[in-house]
Amino acid sequence: MRTALLCGREHTVLGGVSTIAEGPAAIAISRGGAPKTYAHRDPNEDAAAFATSPQGTAIAVADGHAGHRASEVALERLLETHAERWLQGEANALKQGWQDDAADVLFDLNNAVLASAGRGGGRSTRTTLAVAVARPGEDLLAFFSMGDSHIFEVYPDGVTELGAAGEARVAFLGHPTDDRSRLRNKYRAGVAALGNRRALVLATDGISEPGIGLADPAAVIAACAAECERKQPDLRPLGIARDLVEQALEAQRDQRAGDNVAAAAAWLD
Repeated sequence: MRTALLCGREHTVLGGVSTIAEGPAAIAISRGGAPKTYAHRDPNEDAAAFATSPQGTAIAVADGHAGHRASEVALERLLETHAERWLQGEANALKQGWQDDAADVLFDLNNAVLASAGRGGGRSTRTTLAVAVARPGEDLLAFFSMGDSHIFEVYPDGVTELGAAGEARVAFLGHPTDDRSRLRNKYRAGVAALGNRRALVLATDGISEPGIGLADPAAVIAACAAECERKQPDLRPLGIARDLVEQALEAQRDQRAGDNVAAAAAWLD
């Protein structure tokens, strides 16, 4: 299994974009296209990760609040403790147990974030999270998300956002009072057949905030996917992740208001 992680604290050049790609997966991150206009602790508090194996791909993004630590710790824990069984275990077991697994994983990540606050001198940080797992050989998609990070599905005829609704959009990992029961009310999770989905794209809300990001992220992703297929079909996941971030930075420069941006892409065929 191959894994990769981009952490915001290591990528703080305004306007810069950093990427990693491996086979069907790619991640990209940026501090943003313009200075932040709101109070914040660290220059870049986002993170992005992927894991790949012959069985499939897992991608994830996280948007830290009040510091970079929570997003970084959550994705480190995800890669170290959970990704391998999603990509190398039995697909049917993954499908049948996904709802319970999502709750257990988020509880574990929440505990990891809280423990990291103690190691960091008591500074509490929080993070949103979006995760997608694709097993093309078994026609399986599994996902969960907490907060306002996005999961987009790329189809031959367009792009839709998966599971974007409700109060769960305002939720974070990193609250000490959250047990499994409380967490169940704060996230969205699901399992489906991959069907004719061509790609999955995750992104933090730096691409979408009103007055900062893109007016129509789904339309931009559709255009990026089409352009990558036309110009660089061998680099499609890298092209989508990188181009989406660069388009978001351009929008931020135009509006003179910035935010961190992280994106992850998995090409499915």
